[in-house]
Amino acid sequence: MKNLFFYGTLCHQPLLDLVLAGQSFSARAAMLPDHVVFWAKDQIFPMITTQPGGQADGLLVEGLTEEAIARLNHYEGGFAYTLAEMTVLTETGPAEAEVYFPEDGLWTPGVPWSLADWAKDWGDITLEAASEVMSYMGVLSTQEIAARFPMIRLRAASKVRARNTPSPAELRTDWGPDRLNVSKRARPYTNFFAIEEHDLSFPRFDGTMSPEVNRAAFVGGDAVTVLPYDPIRDTVLLIEQFRIGPYMRGDLHPWILEPIAGRIDPGERPEVTAHREALEEANLTLGALEKVAFYYPTPGAVTEYLYSYVAICDLPQEVAGLGGVLGEAEDIRSHILSFEALMDLVASGEADNGPLLLSAMWLSQNRDRLRHAS
Repeated sequence: MKNLFFYGTLCHQPLLDLVLAGQSFSARAAMLPDHVVFWAKDQIFPMITTQPGGQADGLLVEGLTEEAIARLNHYEGGFAYTLAEMTVLTETGPAEAEVYFPEDGLWTPGVPWSLADWAKDWGDITLEAASEVMSYMGVLSTQEIAARFPMIRLRAASKVRARNTPSPAELRTDWGPDRLNVSKRARPYTNFFAIEEHDLSFPRFDGTMSPEVNRAAFVGGDAVTVLPYDPIRDTVLLIEQFRIGPYMRGDLHPWILEPIAGRIDPGERPEVTAHREALEEANLTLGALEKVAFYYPTPGAVTEYLYSYVAICDLPQEVAGLGGVLGEAEDIRSHILSFEALMDLVASGEADNGPLLLSAMWLSQNRDRLRHAS
């Protein structure tokens, strides 16, 4: 049996229970002297550093089995922590415990750590991500999980966003996921996307349950699209880039004309994503955002949910050019064209992706209002 002292996110009882998955343990408040806990700068987790006279408050977890330690090492191992033996103080006196310390020089201390602030902003996303991480125990190494973790967290944020987004059910049935019978879950592939398979049955409209079926989906993150529009010049900006989907389908022209688009980072609001992506992809500062639609583009096979906007913007010809984030292997060319030229692309079929078609049709219906308001 071993004792561990936690000073950060594992002090959050739901997360500790999820990682340990029914393993027996006892926990009590404790303090590690001559240490302090900070947010790791520009990260969403804490780090601990030595500081004479300091005090790191946390949780002493006792009676951990080898299996429990293995589960904890699987969860923490991908975050570049190692265990060190320390003496912590409790109400009943000192106790020996191991503590996870980050590798030297890996992160820079930020502001003092707050478990309550972390739980409010990141608790639900972390629980969702931790559930996926723990499902890979014995399947992926901690190094493989660390490489995939940004996408794991992105998927987790999308699931939390889905639960927290109002979902009207006036015409459609108000049945929820609790009405399904799921007998098996599997994740045969995970990297940039994950593929999940479920064996399930669902309620039918005649009141019976369907036969058990196997269904699979690409599980990714939510994204934003934004079509910049200049109501004074009556012009739009489109971006052009190579797309793997058309290429894999065998399209003769896998360079696609699109609105600006990008994934919503965990903890980020869709409107913030729209402004950030416009700067990254086209060096463009957006004005007011007009909602086009929020929707599933391919609900039969893909979890992705899109937030599409038209953005009021100043679009002189000289803003067209090259852009993209080199670290993400983006190579983007932007085009300024008239509204009429945009609709010609729609008519000819050269505009051939859902977000662009939807945004162009929305603009055709709202163009006069936007021009008169400018």
